[in-house]
Amino acid sequence: MLDVSRDRVPTLETLGWLIEILSALRYNELQLYVEHTFAYAGHDDVWAKASPLTPSDMAWLDQRCTGAGIDLVANMNGFGHMGRWLCHDRYRSMAECPDGYTSVFGDGHQPPGSLAPTADNAAFAVTLAEEIASSVRHSRVHIGGDEPFELGLGKSAAIVADQGRDRVYLDHLRRIIDPLVDSGHEVMFWGDLFRRDMSLMADIPDDAVGIVWNYEAPGPDTWMEALDQNSREFLGIPDDADLGFESHARLFVTSGEPFWISPGTGSWNSLIGRNLNAAANIADAIEVGVRHSALGILLTDWGDNGHWQPLAISLPSIVRCGVASWNGVAAEDFDPGPVIDALTSATPGTGALLDRLGSVGESIGMACLNGTAVFDACVDRGWPVRGDLDQARFKQARQTVAEATRTFTDVPFGGARGPEISAELAAICLAADIGLRRIGAGAGLECDEPSDQEVAAVIDQQRAAWLSGSRPGGLEDSMARFRR
Repeated sequence: MLDVSRDRVPTLETLGWLIEILSALRYNELQLYVEHTFAYAGHDDVWAKASPLTPSDMAWLDQRCTGAGIDLVANMNGFGHMGRWLCHDRYRSMAECPDGYTSVFGDGHQPPGSLAPTADNAAFAVTLAEEIASSVRHSRVHIGGDEPFELGLGKSAAIVADQGRDRVYLDHLRRIIDPLVDSGHEVMFWGDLFRRDMSLMADIPDDAVGIVWNYEAPGPDTWMEALDQNSREFLGIPDDADLGFESHARLFVTSGEPFWISPGTGSWNSLIGRNLNAAANIADAIEVGVRHSALGILLTDWGDNGHWQPLAISLPSIVRCGVASWNGVAAEDFDPGPVIDALTSATPGTGALLDRLGSVGESIGMACLNGTAVFDACVDRGWPVRGDLDQARFKQARQTVAEATRTFTDVPFGGARGPEISAELAAICLAADIGLRRIGAGAGLECDEPSDQEVAAVIDQQRAAWLSGSRPGGLEDSMARFRR
């Protein structure tokens, strides 16, 4: 599953390249996560500046996928994550909190992001799902449904107080799922609100499949360390989340409800990857999924906070997940480097360097939830950073980034997209160098704070690299997030 809504919408050429990679690794399904980047009929004001995928684009991709042995499956959201719709006056009245809400995570007042759980809004979501699903041949549709953060804080406050937040959530989800099932669709939905309350499981309708997602490796330094108790309970995170997928999937396993399991590439909020965590997260997903008979594995590649990372940053995780899923090898122990070199006709050793680059952010002794300190030094998310800088590893990290910058500048990739891929990676390495220098200067090391001219140069290079493989819609929004 590739996020095409957090500013970056790839060109058809780039998506065609991805389909070739996925086919070679024997992936059999591709989902493109859409919020506002599909050209829904009559909703031009939402997607006009986003360079959206059109029905004809989806038809072309569907044909390309079919020829590669891959099903293209529609993926959208129609409950939470609707901020790109609700920022427009035409839709704001549909919001749970039209004037915004105060976040429970301590990051202040937020603009409206979720639809109110009303029958009219459910019918609206069904219409969107039917329209995007009609652009592809496969009958399955992923409706999202995750993270309606402000549910119960606005229009639904009274009914949530009476019936409970989880019950109101499930009843509204069924208003979306049931009509789609009745019209012949198999429906997927994110299962993050089904991690604590067993009583909800019996009400999941037939022909609807929950996707159990978790993007952190098992171990003590996970969600539990980064979020306070109120936040964990609000998100429905299990008390033993350090067990990884074993705890996140427990209710589905115990109830016998069918489910898919969903790890992540770890690329988002990282600039250059989070490969150590991703490898362990993928290995955990495969082990738990096989042991508990999950129907499938859905590897996610998100684009939070401007989608700064190019698609190639995710290659080590894409290779690990494909190889480990089919062959039963341990994803953590598998070296994806030679496979990346073969898939991209790269100079030997390029894939290994790309994988090593993807562990730089995790190697310096500083950690943060769902991202790296290197990214947070460049794009301020407001998340706390934990740990102390390891000076020796910090020095090695800077050397790795410098080596990668030189290597990717020399165009080590082959094929039609080779020079473009190299340009994208070289640009992101320069951004990572700025992040590392800001971290070092903040820790009192001899690292100069980047000048305004250096930051401007990185933005200019990233802008050019972006346009080599992605559409222009969303570009300026992404660039504006880079902290000057």
